[in-house]
Amino acid sequence: MPAADPTAAPVRRPGLGMLGATSAVVVWGASSVLIKGVDGLDGLGIACYRIWLGAALVTVAFVATGGRLSWRLLRLSLFGGLAFAADLVLFFTAVQETSIANATFIGALQPLLVLLVASRLFGERARLAELGWGAVAVVGTGLVVAGGDGGGANSLRGDLLAVGALMAWTAYFVYSKTARQHLTAFEYLTGMAIVAAVAILPLPLLFAGTLAATDANGWLTIVYITVINGLLGHYLMAFAHGHVSLLTMSLLTLGIPVIAAGAAAVWIDEPLSAIQIGGMAVVLAALAVVSLSSARHRPDLVEADMEAMEAAPHP
Repeated sequence: MPAADPTAAPVRRPGLGMLGATSAVVVWGASSVLIKGVDGLDGLGIACYRIWLGAALVTVAFVATGGRLSWRLLRLSLFGGLAFAADLVLFFTAVQETSIANATFIGALQPLLVLLVASRLFGERARLAELGWGAVAVVGTGLVVAGGDGGGANSLRGDLLAVGALMAWTAYFVYSKTARQHLTAFEYLTGMAIVAAVAILPLPLLFAGTLAATDANGWLTIVYITVINGLLGHYLMAFAHGHVSLLTMSLLTLGIPVIAAGAAAVWIDEPLSAIQIGGMAVVLAALAVVSLSSARHRPDLVEADMEAMEAAPHP
């Protein structure tokens, strides 16, 4: 896809941006459970194959549709790609060592970190309604984890890996928002994927057995999470970064553990208690209010952000 004309009038679609961010959350939550079903590979190996395959596919598509690779593109995508690679490696390893509910709940604490940086870096001011319903969603997400034992799969090491993934995931969101001031969603997705693919090249040399084999079902799962979870999900979220405030998008990610826990209950028999089901209902209701409220009250802020992005000098 050719680069957008920086002199063209900005097109602002906050409603479509909300739809993109919400769709990405659904995709990510529903796909997380699949990682546990890949036999013969640890989380590091799955992450390596997924990142390399994703980088190859998106680069071919980018060039085939008229995109042009450049050092500028890679430079602007550098920190986002490094954060993305770190998040994927840590999260994939975490979900194989602890429960899906725990790993995704820890990741869902991201809005608390984003709240600390959104105003300072992007001038985004949280409204009282967002803070209040966000807090309700956090409590509900806590019930999803506290209400069950994850099928006995909880692990302190896995939880600590999930904390590391949380830090990388937050950095990825911040750097993505920054990069989207200068790049289209497709440009950023391509540059970020290439940087991540190069960043993890040393890992198989440092950790023996990383590039082991899996069965046919395992390879199909890796292809699926690459195309659907990876390329589609991250494109939708990269698009949304140009139209929706960082805090609102971050709050929407609280839906990931709810969807992931539900998928785990259906597909891999990680049981859900009545408390967890109640917590899931609380989270979904709170996020529905946040989404509707943001779509109704944020257009002026989003337009101001987009105008500032368009006016910013392009390196």
